Amino acid sequence: MKWLFIIFLFTFSTANNFKVAYKIDAKSRMYLNGKTNINNYECSCNDDFPASVISGTETENGTTHFNNAVLQIKTSLLSCKNKLMNRDMHKALKAEEHPYIIITLHEAAMMNKTQVQLNTWYNYNANVTLTIAGVSRKTQLHVQLNKKSSHLFQLKASKEILMSDYHVKPRTPFNMIKIEDKVTINFDMMIVVNEVN
Repeated sequence: MKWLFIIFLFTFSTANNFKVAYKIDAKSRMYLNGKTNINNYECSCNDDFPASVISGTETENGTTHFNNAVLQIKTSLLSCKNKLMNRDMHKALKAEEHPYIIITLHEAAMMNKTQVQLNTWYNYNANVTLTIAGVSRKTQLHVQLNKKSSHLFQLKASKEILMSDYHVKPRTPFNMIKIEDKVTINFDMMIVVNEVN
């Protein structure tokens, strides 16, 4: 899940500039929640991401700016555990024309800035650009961080969006099921990190 799961790892570095290597644990989850006129549904991301490195700069006011911090989620790997629903969702998201949902992180700031301690949740605001089906919109993401050990972090976030904001029209078999416009994107990630010299 790349950038979302390392946006706070500047805590490894006392310098203004930082570089961090990270790997997302296989137990991590990214999923969508939504509703229809019949029931609720959940679609999970089955994508896998290699180890990588991210860099950036922390300013004096505590805001961290990131360089090329981009998360690409392969649209065709989103699964709702229903073959017909998967097919219709991929079509609605224009997976062939726009194969990735893209999240670009610009900057992040800790709310009530303080020294990060072990096994305590901290809140951050992140400014991002979310691109779905080729449509990009800037938005803010609220993220929680828990430092489990010196090299292990747990990150959680959720964001409600309207699919119509991205020109996405939900498709269902024979239009018998009505899918609500609002969906929630959820993240619950475990990240292993190391500072890069």
